[in-house]
Amino acid sequence: MRTQMIGEHARRNPSHRIRSPKRRGQALVEFLMVLPILLLLVFGLVGVGQVLLASYTVNQAARVGAHQGALAGGVATAASSAAEDVINDGVGTNVANARIAVTCTRTPCRRYDPITVQVAYAGELWVPVPGLMDHFSVRAEATRAAERDSQ
Repeated sequence: MRTQMIGEHARRNPSHRIRSPKRRGQALVEFLMVLPILLLLVFGLVGVGQVLLASYTVNQAARVGAHQGALAGGVATAASSAAEDVINDGVGTNVANARIAVTCTRTPCRRYDPITVQVAYAGELWVPVPGLMDHFSVRAEATRAAERDSQ
């Protein structure tokens, strides 16, 4: 009795009928059409995130380097060493990919002379997008005044 009622219900409401195998594969085909676009968006977001992390790390390295150079009275080794430490401690950054330049207006650097630290970083993306981007580069510069004589 119950099976007869289910059959009658299916005949009256065609939307409750079992779909044919041709219609079931449609979702798979649509998913496969959208998948490359979805992957490109996800990989692009990962790349943007990596560039933002590297940019933040390079900016911090320049600021910390200039600060340490100012505290040391213009000693370039203190500034570059501090900048290298920040780059090595960053997420996904390595000092081997960085170029650090420390300059002072006079040699030797004296009190209140501006100390400038420039950091240039070039890296490879974690998830390269073929044909669009494989590498990126970030630059930062910070200047501070020395706080004591280096005589």
